[in-house]
Amino acid sequence: MTIPKSRHSAPIFKRDGQEPVALTRVSLGGLGHNGDQRENFIQDLVYRHPELIPIGDIEPAFTPLVSVCKELPTESGYLDNLWITPAGGIVLGECKLVKNPQARREVVVQALDYARAISRWHYEQFENAVQKALKSSDAKIWNFVSTETDEGEFIEAVERRLRLGHFLILIIGDGIQEGVEALTSHLQMHAGIHASLALVDLSIWQGIEGGLLVVPRIPLKTVIVERGIVRIDDSNRIRIDPPAGGSGISPASVRSQTSSESEFYVQLELKRPGLSEKLRLLVDQLAGAGIEPEPGGKSLFLRWKFPAQPAITIACIEPTGKVWSARVLSEARRVGMAEAAEKYLTDVAAAVGGYVKPYENGSKEVLTADGKAVDLDKLLAGSQWREAMVTLTETLATKRLE
Repeated sequence: MTIPKSRHSAPIFKRDGQEPVALTRVSLGGLGHNGDQRENFIQDLVYRHPELIPIGDIEPAFTPLVSVCKELPTESGYLDNLWITPAGGIVLGECKLVKNPQARREVVVQALDYARAISRWHYEQFENAVQKALKSSDAKIWNFVSTETDEGEFIEAVERRLRLGHFLILIIGDGIQEGVEALTSHLQMHAGIHASLALVDLSIWQGIEGGLLVVPRIPLKTVIVERGIVRIDDSNRIRIDPPAGGSGISPASVRSQTSSESEFYVQLELKRPGLSEKLRLLVDQLAGAGIEPEPGGKSLFLRWKFPAQPAITIACIEPTGKVWSARVLSEARRVGMAEAAEKYLTDVAAAVGGYVKPYENGSKEVLTADGKAVDLDKLLAGSQWREAMVTLTETLATKRLE
């Protein structure tokens, strides 16, 4: 049995009343398998068990992950794995043994080529490719998530992601090591597809009394950099080209964002057309006040962060456009700054012509005059909400410096 050197600490197996045993690392796929067989082993493993991929740690907006097919045909070749989410998220997977920098670069470029090819499709072309991969002319992508979403909404969501080239790419292998940060440059050179990339390392260990223990690890998560020139062609399809000068843009001139944040904007735009750009503008304006967007599940949180202090959640925004503010008071109260949060809630209520509703547990929420959740569009209609947030953060910063 081949036992490769590993940077991993060995898992320990322990039975009651017995000494613990350190498990032994083995070559993926078992004794005697060549590279292709081992890659096939990985491909089939993550297809049958998508839960093996720690997608919640990689990009929580892409949960749950649902396997669709293997060997998806594209004009650039066959994509190893395709997954979707009930919200229409598209996840592309390449399963490779990438043990050296050159091999890593090559597989990333290949995966990006697949992504670019897929981004040229409409939904019908996408589904036709899935049917070819499954060897079933009546297969429907929606059937994989039909219990969780409306078919029309799902098709529209997938179509939009294809049009924008909005994908999450996973490079999955055995023995992926650290030192791969340079791979992010490939994403920036392919700005037109808005892809985010993560590397997933599967370490395999010989089990006790047979079997294998599979341990996933994430050696690299990247963020996407929103930049590029938007062009709309005669067919009304959107293309986003890298700006002139290639990758010469200063990192300080753009704001990086995770794929989960970008995925939130896609979902918001699908449900409330026109709101995503307004929210993006607000987020950029708030950067100077130390307020940062942070995805959490399906929502986007606006959080104020101060060095060496707990973050305070100022707002929770749902993809439907509903905005909740109750957490700001509870979190500010824990650090002795409830008064500033109370004033913020009052200012937000005034901005929407609503009121602050107290609850028995001590929390308070801003509601509209008719007792409903505050709508993002109404908050973004003027400058009062932004001014209220800036005033809050200035007060919080002053008090924490005292």
